[in-house]
Amino acid sequence: MLLVSSFFGRTRPVGDDDSDLESGDEADSDFDESNADFTPADDDVHAVRDDLLHFLPLELVDIILDTAGYWPCLSARSTRHTIVAADDLTSNNAADYYLVTPAIPEEQCTHVKMVKFTLESCDQGWGGDPNNYDTYNASYTWFEAGIVRDSGEGVDVYLAGLPERSIDTFNDHAFNRTIGREVENSLQQERRWHLQYNIQVSRIRRRHAIIWTRDDIIDDAAETDARRRGAGTGRNFVSTLSPGDRVALVVRAQYPGWQNHVFGAKIKIYYSV
Repeated sequence: MLLVSSFFGRTRPVGDDDSDLESGDEADSDFDESNADFTPADDDVHAVRDDLLHFLPLELVDIILDTAGYWPCLSARSTRHTIVAADDLTSNNAADYYLVTPAIPEEQCTHVKMVKFTLESCDQGWGGDPNNYDTYNASYTWFEAGIVRDSGEGVDVYLAGLPERSIDTFNDHAFNRTIGREVENSLQQERRWHLQYNIQVSRIRRRHAIIWTRDDIIDDAAETDARRRGAGTGRNFVSTLSPGDRVALVVRAQYPGWQNHVFGAKIKIYYSV
């Protein structure tokens, strides 16, 4: 590891822990591109690999790059304030695209290694079950992650601009359209991957960071920890991603009166070249 850290210098720590911090300067700065940590471009990775190959075999070089998390990154962000409400117009079960990434590069990418989601949100701040206040239990506002495939230019802007709809109408379009269809989650009953619940009945804007990797080991302990944090495990999500795919952030709210207030989100996709 000493070799890795001294050689790469400013390599950003991409394996930081998930967090559920209250909103503040630290949370706001995560959506500010001017404060972004250094992330290598494709050419940077190729240059470092070529330099290391003077001293080490390719297999070891790739292990070093992966251990350092020295990967290019594709990102998308939004600070648009939106409210997704469960009401009569959405049959009290609402869904909306908040953010869709550009397509994962088809020529450069060999494998997607990690996806990091950063969310800032809260619910309506009233109602609910007093026994579950300030917990993730019985929360009916949440986020899902989707994989958009076979999409054309501008699909990310088009999807993020669609109005919120009932989940049945939303899914009928999402999984059956010819261009930009979503990929079904084959391992669970839900058609997408559960990402994160909001804290129940709290107007405090909170930031959640959820990191899913290609090599995640999802055992009972991981399931329990994710449930404690209101997060999804992302089982099979990263390994399902292919070059040309896009990652979609879907905002959900269910049952009368529940509202998902979203203040910002960022998606970062790390891939090997």
